[in-house]
Amino acid sequence: MSKKIGMICFIICFSFAILVFIPMFKDSGFGFLQTSNTLNSTNATAANSTNATAANSTQIPKPVQITSSDTKSATNGTSVDIDLQIKPFPVTKNVDTQFMITFLQPSTQSVQVHVDYDLAISKMNSEVFRASSKTGQPLLHTAEGIVKIPYKFDQGGQYSVQISVMGINFIPIKTEQALFDLKVS
Repeated sequence: MSKKIGMICFIICFSFAILVFIPMFKDSGFGFLQTSNTLNSTNATAANSTNATAANSTQIPKPVQITSSDTKSATNGTSVDIDLQIKPFPVTKNVDTQFMITFLQPSTQSVQVHVDYDLAISKMNSEVFRASSKTGQPLLHTAEGIVKIPYKFDQGGQYSVQISVMGINFIPIKTEQALFDLKVS
């Protein structure tokens, strides 16, 4: 009889914990207990952005024409701003080019640390370079929030530079992108 009472007490306590305590943790930092809406708001907070939503991150970003050595654009989900510096500028074929990417918090413009990202370069909708493929990884990570990526263009023409952000402060986010158009002479 005492085993039955013990089992009934266990079931009641367990049910109480599921119904009462778990919902209390829903809005906490316990990622495994968060709903997708909570994760989206947590990701926006992690990026110090007040208006990042899942709907914004599905928009196709407009490319920004690179007309100087330092160009800035927000990602299409507005979780981070990207400051893209290119040296030497203007870019010419068969010359080593350095892309310096600085990830910035939109609200303060201070450097956003711990960003999961990738950089891809395309010409006429055909990818010619992807930074992550050089490491054999699906994405890259910067602890400092500033990275330098070298590339040598072997042909002149119009190129597209796509910078994708997949995580901020070790929290995965729906992939956001910034697109830049670049002319190589």
